[in-house]
Amino acid sequence: MLVRFWGVRGSTPTPQSENLRYGGNTSCVEVRINGHIYVFDCGTGFRNLGKQLLQESNGAPISAHIFLSHFHWDHIQGIPFFTPLYSGRESSFIFHSSSRTVGQTSFSVHVGPVGAGVEGAGTAIE
Repeated sequence: MLVRFWGVRGSTPTPQSENLRYGGNTSCVEVRINGHIYVFDCGTGFRNLGKQLLQESNGAPISAHIFLSHFHWDHIQGIPFFTPLYSGRESSFIFHSSSRTVGQTSFSVHVGPVGAGVEGAGTAIE
């Protein structure tokens, strides 16, 4: 098992030099178990995780389960900048959240340019 913290800050990213030890990105944790990728929250650290996944995949499809604890900005603001979402239909990302968070919105994003297969709450997003 591998656990990697891509973001540990709350509320807003803090890129100042005094925060370099623990990083300045908002919440995003990657867990890998037996070749499967699980991501917990999609703060600004989600962007760097996406870059790493693309580099590792070398063009191969990427699959991951992504769990959103809630829809506050510091837990979702990395989603539009997660480049694997735009990498093609072969990649697949399944988003999970509790029934309490489904229906909450903090921003409106048209998913038309998203190229990867994306699912959430049992419904594919086209």
